[in-house]
Amino acid sequence: MQGGRPKAREIFCRVLYEVEITGDDAIEVLEYALGRYHLTEDAREYIFFLAETWDRHQSEVDAAIESRLQSWSLDRLSVVVRSVLRLGATELIYFEETPAEVILDQAIRLAQRYGEDGSDAFVNGVLDAVSRDHARSGTDNSSRKTTSS
Repeated sequence: MQGGRPKAREIFCRVLYEVEITGDDAIEVLEYALGRYHLTEDAREYIFFLAETWDRHQSEVDAAIESRLQSWSLDRLSVVVRSVLRLGATELIYFEETPAEVILDQAIRLAQRYGEDGSDAFVNGVLDAVSRDHARSGTDNSSRKTTSS
């Protein structure tokens, strides 16, 4: 069985985690990780687009997250939570074809699976705020086209 976009998101979250821990290049880590998984062609394209988008917009994504952290900084968060937030924020800001509800749901699931207790609620709160901020800046998240998640 081949994995689709949900599996691609999980793999990319792991890639972000590994890059943060090792300092290795994200594309190299991704190519190595993909050797262990069978993804659909759509999911393979999606994960490379995620990586390229993250690579081009890291500072903007981090700024969007930081603007919604109350009394926290990105550096104070666990690497797992940072990775999930970065994945979710990248999609919310730059992947308008994917419904915000899908992005939030899958980020929460990743936080539940890999994060510490309470990570899911924290991730939900931050990403929901990022989603609202993005909608106010010119893209209405509620009018996103529903496509495969």
